[in-house]
Amino acid sequence: MAEVYDLTAYRKQRELERLEKEEPAIEENQPTLEEMATVMVMSSDELFVELLARVEYGESLREDLLSTSTLIAELTNRALHMELLCEMASKISE
Repeated sequence: MAEVYDLTAYRKQRELERLEKEEPAIEENQPTLEEMATVMVMSSDELFVELLARVEYGESLREDLLSTSTLIAELTNRALHMELLCEMASKISE
């Protein structure tokens, strides 16, 4: 008679291994809370100047090293909020 193998335990183990491999990659790409707080406190002008310095000169003007992607994300969020506010304000004045 043939043997029957239960592959459920094997599938669960492989799924857990796959999830463990994915989690660190997600956490590495996200900014820290301190980095997010620093960028949120900065004025839009400071963000623009910092980003410009990185693009033009390849170096940061700040002592605390913020990731360029965090700067871009914050500027993008602010631009989207300004656009939404302007759109809502234009509907009020009609």
